Amino acid sequence: MACVNATCASFLSSSAGSSFASLMTHLLAAQCAITETWPKDAFERVIYGEFFDFIIVGSGTAGSIMANRLTEIDDWKVLLIEAGDDPPIESIIPNFASVTHRSRHAFQYYTEQDDTINQGCVDRRSFWPRGRVIGGSGSINGLIHIKGSAGDYEPWHLQEDDGWDWPTIQKYFKKSEKIVDPSILNNPQLRDNYGVEGNFVIDQLNYTYTHIANKLTQGYLDMGLKYLEDLNGPTQMGVGKIRGGNHKGKRVSAGTAFLSPARERKNLYVLKKTIVTKVMIDDSKRAEGVSVILSNGDATTFYARKEVILSAGSINTPILLMLSGIGPKSHLKELKIKVNADLPVGENLQDHVRIPVLVTFNTNATEEDEAYWHKATAQYLIDQTGPHATNYDQPNLNAFLSVDENKKLPDVQIDHNYFVPNSSYIFSMCKKALSYNDEICKQFLEFNKQHEILLFYISLCRPYSKGKILLRSINAVDFPKIYAKYFSDDRDMKLFVKSIKKVMKIVDTPTFKGINAKIPRIHFKSCDDYEMESDEYWECMARTITFNVYHPVGTAKMGKTSDSTTVVDNKLKVKGINNLRIVDASIMPTIPSVNTNAATMMIAEHASDFVKDEYMNDSAKTITEL
Repeated sequence: MACVNATCASFLSSSAGSSFASLMTHLLAAQCAITETWPKDAFERVIYGEFFDFIIVGSGTAGSIMANRLTEIDDWKVLLIEAGDDPPIESIIPNFASVTHRSRHAFQYYTEQDDTINQGCVDRRSFWPRGRVIGGSGSINGLIHIKGSAGDYEPWHLQEDDGWDWPTIQKYFKKSEKIVDPSILNNPQLRDNYGVEGNFVIDQLNYTYTHIANKLTQGYLDMGLKYLEDLNGPTQMGVGKIRGGNHKGKRVSAGTAFLSPARERKNLYVLKKTIVTKVMIDDSKRAEGVSVILSNGDATTFYARKEVILSAGSINTPILLMLSGIGPKSHLKELKIKVNADLPVGENLQDHVRIPVLVTFNTNATEEDEAYWHKATAQYLIDQTGPHATNYDQPNLNAFLSVDENKKLPDVQIDHNYFVPNSSYIFSMCKKALSYNDEICKQFLEFNKQHEILLFYISLCRPYSKGKILLRSINAVDFPKIYAKYFSDDRDMKLFVKSIKKVMKIVDTPTFKGINAKIPRIHFKSCDDYEMESDEYWECMARTITFNVYHPVGTAKMGKTSDSTTVVDNKLKVKGINNLRIVDASIMPTIPSVNTNAATMMIAEHASDFVKDEYMNDSAKTITEL
């Protein structure tokens, strides 16, 4: 280093110099301790053409839980196949999570162009990153753990004994959970909303700028929203603090909570950097195994004595199904794929659509200079606290409201990002995270030069619009055609515009007037002729700065076998194909009002019991019983 000249070098032998050198050594060593103990790659353990009891495709939220629960049975030999590798350090440190979206640790999917949406986005598409890593999208998401309420799951419960009634769903939510937040544990009523003995640790999501969180909370209270001590209670209608998988400054994912603890089990085989190209279906319509491309480039087949379980997620599961001849007959025939089951795979695609509404204001905050971030980095390395230990820009609260106050379920969820004046990274955030074009992002930058900024991410909770996924080719590594179809149902836009106007009344509250809050116009050629904050303006904004919440679900819909719109039955078995089950967010018939990771965990816990109930016998013993 240039600073270590002859004069400076002489100080290094002093007591003070030794202390400085010791700190530098500690900081350099500390980064090596920010890791997790992941399962080893089983590449050297497996034999080409080997048989397993169960083959699980995808080590994401659902796949990690399934692998843990099924290997509790000592007699069951389980192969878990993951297209990616171990998560990077950026996945572990909460504030760096979004960096993974533009890396090799994510499938960087984009939606197809649609002239009615995404007009201000790069190439007029939505960016849909999905985890390509141990832990899946749960290793790159925003950490939030929120479950919704009974009304969200009523459409899933179709008959008395189908296993999808609210008490049963609650049981499986709680099975995964270990709440450690003292404010919950010390309140018996709130504690009852969670499990306390599960693998997945749930804690408070802290926030550096508490005064901003307080202003937001008071603004919503001024509007008449109710303060909720727990957003995982009977209702989400109101405003309250968010909780999630962030414990002692590190991410908690299904990978860390379920897969890592099972890593020493002799009956678990985890293959990394391995692409599944097809589920092998025999002449009797039985899933007999999977064809794969291994990390060394070799192709082989692995066989399942009991079941193949697809947990590849709402995009990759339908891709794999269709490549295996399970999907819409007409689409498969176009690609000359042999039809094994004519099912509406890829249909029923749902996602939470949102836009950020930008508000400028002033609380006399100062810029965060380079020294600020050096201190934050040192603080994290020393004890895993400080700005990097949080979703830094995200105040630790959400709000939910409906246009009609008599509704039991919310129409919109509101999340937030906060930026001090002249934030160094607001332009890159706008480009890389929001995927907006330069015309939009330059305006964000200009607004931020003199003002603090809050982005109100207003998300439609239960959209009517449904998209679809189609194959682009018969090549398993080709990205699919994703048709998001946001706002294709007129009811969504009407409700969304009304919701935006109601939410943004917050700038007229005494709290926000006191900080000179304003909503500046976002200029875009197709919107500039509309009166600011009119219905037409907000609709134009929704079609211009369209943004998603990374919550695709529904592409292998669960329901009655007699329903032609379904792909799996209530036990998640694929209709018309034996020994094939789907366990991930693709089976959701309808999207819950909230973030979907917790619901995916619940589905996997439930599915593991479906499997155990079907295949366990008296001689099978769990590891915990031995």
